[in-house]
Amino acid sequence: MTPKEELIIKFNRIILIQGFSTFSMVELAKMADISRAKLYLYFKNKDEIVAAVVKRHLDFIQKNPIPKTAEDENLLTTILNSLLLIGSTSELFENELKQKYPQLYQDFHHGYDNYFKNLKTYYQNAQTNKLIIDNISAGFLIFQNRINIHGILDSVQDNQITLEKGEKYLREYFIYQTHSLLVNPNVVASDDVKKFQKTIITEYYGTYSMFDH
Repeated sequence: MTPKEELIIKFNRIILIQGFSTFSMVELAKMADISRAKLYLYFKNKDEIVAAVVKRHLDFIQKNPIPKTAEDENLLTTILNSLLLIGSTSELFENELKQKYPQLYQDFHHGYDNYFKNLKTYYQNAQTNKLIIDNISAGFLIFQNRINIHGILDSVQDNQITLEKGEKYLREYFIYQTHSLLVNPNVVASDDVKKFQKTIITEYYGTYSMFDH
C-alpha cells in the first residue's frame, strides 16, 4: 500500500464520522497527523480528497461484485462484504456529499444502489437454492442489517457503549446472522472469510478509536 493510499484510508475514517465541509486543508492535515506541506504533495485541495474517498468506496464495489449465483462457497463472503459496505458510510458523510458535490454523490449513490439491488437478487437466489431462510423477504434482510450495523456504530460514536462492547456486538451479530439466516448454520468459514472478519474489525477500530470515548 502506498503512502497516498494509507492517507486516503485515514481521511475516509475521519470524514465518515466528522464530515468534511467545515474543515480546511490545514485542519485536515492536523487531523491526519501530517504536515500541510506533505498533504499538498498528494492533494491539491479538499475536492481531491473527497473524490479519492468516494473512489475508494466505488473501487471496493467494483472489485467485490455480487456473485451471479448464490452458493455455499460465496455466501459468507458476500454477507461480510455487504456488512462492511453498510458500515463504511454514514448519514453525515452522504448528506455533506449531496450538498457540496452533487455529481460525486450521484456516482456514489448509483454504485451503492446497484450493489444492494444486486444483493437483494442474490438473497432471493439463495432462498431459491435453499441456502437461507425463505419466510422473510430479501429486502427486509438488507433493511435489518442496515438498522443493526448503524445502531451499533452510532452507539459507539455517541458513547453509549465502549469500543470493546461495539466489537463484541459486531462479532455477535455475524454469529447471529449465520445461525438465524442460513439454512445450514454449519457452513464452514474459510481462511479467507476469517481473514476478512479481521479486516472488518481492524477497520472498525481504525475508525472509531481515532476519537475520544
